Amino acid sequence: MQLKFKNVVLGGTFDTLHSGHIKLLATATLIGERVLIGLTSDAFASSYKQYKVKPFSVRLANLKNLVSLIAPEKEVVYAEINDPYGPAAADPRLEAIVASVETLPRALQINDLRSERGLRPMEVIVISTVRDGYGHVLSSTYIRKVLEKMQQS
Repeated sequence: MQLKFKNVVLGGTFDTLHSGHIKLLATATLIGERVLIGLTSDAFASSYKQYKVKPFSVRLANLKNLVSLIAPEKEVVYAEINDPYGPAAADPRLEAIVASVETLPRALQINDLRSERGLRPMEVIVISTVRDGYGHVLSSTYIRKVLEKMQQS
């Protein structure tokens, strides 16, 4: 991937980390000099998740550990977000947003908000989904369901 940006952003809940998260984070650290990661607050996550997510402090520590393995030399900034847009909708320094196929609509909404606010829309970099060996799209929700089934067996 040849694209290079000074400031790249991405966001999420990052509850149960998986290879889809690794792909998202690796893409952001490959294309950006500085990466801003928005991490949903406990209150915001509980407003739309059907299950209880790990506490913010645990998710943040796990995310920092993962990023340190992927790109230890990269400048990464973490921001707690309390809405679907976070600093991505307002920070004029941001040049690109990394999204998955599933989160692409939100990235486009963020760019619409930026335009409404007189900010330049960001370049949208979309990663493809990551699937398990059976073809299921990996997500924290899917992994949680599989683990629950295994515990019931």
